[in-house]
Amino acid sequence: MSAPQVAATRRLMHLARIVRGRAHHPQRFMVETLAGAIEDAADIIRDYPIPCLDEVPLAANFPLREATDLLTQHDFMIPAAILGYATAPLTGVLPQMEPLNAVSLQLARQDADLRARRMALIEHGHLNSRDEDVLDAALTGLMGLHRKHERLAATVAVDNDRPCHRGKAPADLASH
Repeated sequence: MSAPQVAATRRLMHLARIVRGRAHHPQRFMVETLAGAIEDAADIIRDYPIPCLDEVPLAANFPLREATDLLTQHDFMIPAAILGYATAPLTGVLPQMEPLNAVSLQLARQDADLRARRMALIEHGHLNSRDEDVLDAALTGLMGLHRKHERLAATVAVDNDRPCHRGKAPADLASH
């Protein structure tokens, strides 16, 4: 098994465990369905040969799509972007946290802070840590940051649409 396969499998298995412990849904079997789909993807990535180092095995696409659909169609309090962090060793692509272009200085600062905290987790290599607790904390931290960013995006959309903010350029943090 290649190093990217090992890393992706490990991240997915940790993510499945985190989902079981942290996901919320009124129907508990939905949490188990989500965790099971993530584990199925990990098993396939572990067991199937990968023709190219920069792709997920075709067979793993079904459980990953199922997990993505569950995360986007139901509120488990876990953002779908977290799956991209788990598969990044194979795809070479990390999920992004795009700037929200907030007009309000306070909201722009919150946005910048969340993006900086995300970057720190990635740059410090916590997703590649051999320590189980560090990997769990990194995945959990990224879930929280993306969740906060999603909520902030909704707030920014409302704030930017206020009559006094319409047509204004995003706040310039460099000048403050």
